[in-house]
Amino acid sequence: MSAERLEQLRGMLAEEPGDLFLRYAIALELKREGRMEQAVAELAAILADEPKHVASYYQLALLLAELGRSQEAIAACDAGAMQCLVTGDRKARQELLELMHALKEEL
Repeated sequence: MSAERLEQLRGMLAEEPGDLFLRYAIALELKREGRMEQAVAELAAILADEPKHVASYYQLALLLAELGRSQEAIAACDAGAMQCLVTGDRKARQELLELMHALKEEL
């Protein structure tokens, strides 16, 4: 089912290549399939194209932490928290700062 869902999302993205939601959904589907490195690459590509896509920072940080790349995860949280200042998203900023704090405690 999951591979089928991924193919559906990719088909939709082919029709709407600029759709960030579809790109984000593909990254999450890759994560669900256990294809962590590919999910990281997809999220990083989203952020390279649209740095204000705050949700991608959080998911990227979670993935990097799962992969044992704590310093990179902390950097993703920090970058995302800074973007939240730009976008005015206080809730997301708080979540990113909490995650960053938890990751630092684990070091």
